[in-house]
Formats: sequence, C-alpha cells, structure tokens
Amino acid sequence: MAEGRAALWTLVGIFVVFKLATTAMMIAAHPGAVEATIAMFVAFHWPFVLVGAVLGAGPLLFWLRLVRVRAKRKKLTLAEWRTD
Repeated sequence: MAEGRAALWTLVGIFVVFKLATTAMMIAAHPGAVEATIAMFVAFHWPFVLVGAVLGAGPLLFWLRLVRVRAKRKKLTLAEWRTD
C-alpha cells in the first residue's frame, strides 16, 4: 500500500512541477506578456487548483483538530497535577 501511495505522490509532484516549469519557460520566453501568461495559466488550471484545495482541506482540518486536541490534553494534564 505504501508503494502505491509513494508512486501516486511522485506522479502528482511531477505533474505540478511540469506545469510550473512550463509556465516559467513561457514567462521567460515572452517577458513582456507576463500578465497574459499568468491569466492563461489561471484560466487553464483553475480546476486543478480547485480539486487540490478540496482534497487538501480534509487533511488540513484533521491536522488543525489534532493540534487543538493535543493542546487541550496538555492543559488538562497540567491542571490535574498542579498542586497550588
């Protein structure tokens, strides 16, 4: 299972780097048209950004909840052992 997950993230990483490198080369080839190149990049890639945001929201929310629970647990543990 871990090998499949590593392969998936490798493919996703290659895909993202290729898209960013292509955009950087387009900007380097035509420095006067940076705004147009960025506008085309956004127009063509907004679905990928949207899907990435949706897929990334779950793990992000889980991580935030985990941080809050750990902070609360530490606070309760310190309050339990406090002998004032």
